[in-house]
Amino acid sequence: MKKTILGVYDTEKKARNVVEGLIVQGYRAEEIVVVALGDEMESDYPTGTRVEHITLEEDDSVVDKLLLPDEAQAPRGVGNKLLELGLSDRDAPMYATDVENGRILVLTNEKESQEARTVEPCVGDREQQEMH
Repeated sequence: MKKTILGVYDTEKKARNVVEGLIVQGYRAEEIVVVALGDEMESDYPTGTRVEHITLEEDDSVVDKLLLPDEAQAPRGVGNKLLELGLSDRDAPMYATDVENGRILVLTNEKESQEARTVEPCVGDREQQEMH
């Protein structure tokens, strides 16, 4: 199922607050996906929330990255995982860069996107940063 990006957050605390807020608004924890790089995220998200830990592939040499510049911008491990989670071909590479830089994505099913717009964005939210 296609996913809607609710926000990109700099800290796990901000992401967890958004997840908890969504549940208060009526989302089921099972509809929410939290995506981050590595295994450093804690597991104290509400029960049922899907937490995806993405690892980078270190197999590519510098020469490979120069020959395949698109892959250098969005390593296969991150971009493909985001595609598998339901992000569009357009969004996956852009948000892969955020994940690689240590930011945390919060996603939900696309059908919920109208309700998702009522969530107050955190300071680390991508949309708010673009407005400044």
